[in-house]
Amino acid sequence: MKPAVTLAETCAPNGAPFTLIEHDGEFFLHSRGVQLESSFAHNGAAELGRLSAQPFRSARQPRVLLAGLGLGYVLSGLRNALPQKRAIFQVAEPISDLPAWHRQHLACLHEGQLDDPRVIVRKEALNDALRKDKEGWQALVIDADSSLPQVGVTNRGGIPHSSFLHRAHSSLKEGGLLAISCSAEHHTFERKMQRAGFDVVHEVVPTSHKGKQKQRSTIWLARKGAYEQTRTHRGPQH
Repeated sequence: MKPAVTLAETCAPNGAPFTLIEHDGEFFLHSRGVQLESSFAHNGAAELGRLSAQPFRSARQPRVLLAGLGLGYVLSGLRNALPQKRAIFQVAEPISDLPAWHRQHLACLHEGQLDDPRVIVRKEALNDALRKDKEGWQALVIDADSSLPQVGVTNRGGIPHSSFLHRAHSSLKEGGLLAISCSAEHHTFERKMQRAGFDVVHEVVPTSHKGKQKQRSTIWLARKGAYEQTRTHRGPQH
């Protein structure tokens, strides 16, 4: 049996340890002995990216804000589903070492992903990115199941705070989408999102792309109103 190898270590802004581990060709993110994300079971993250992108496949310049890089599967799902050259994928990544880990250790997972000119990675927390933006976003995407809690965004269990949901609603353009992967109690969390002004549905997908796929991830898709594509005026029809 091959040993696990620690490839890199750092600390999150809250002081929590954050570690990248490789074992038998698979990669894992750990903190305090808890596995946050793995390349072995990445289907939930990839589906989060794909489902987040679906309403905006016809948009000329979709603007998407993603909370954290993780192992890159959410970003990859977004990029593959939205090939528009003018798309913007901004990543709010509070762990400053993580982009370098992608280039040094994880390039085999998503070749050239961080060299895509549509991708902007900034060292900042999600709330800071929302405060700075004045244009509004088509989509906000959060893989809370696979990331450390962020102050003012999620609690220790990875469930978004009500105050954040209201902030997210105001930061989205009309027809915008807040997409979150989190293990919340369905009825309670649905009501919580509705109180923030969203129309909500959820999808349950296999967490892993391999094996018997017994584990499931819940992806919440919360819409702010209805998206209307801008159309070119052609004048009256006769």
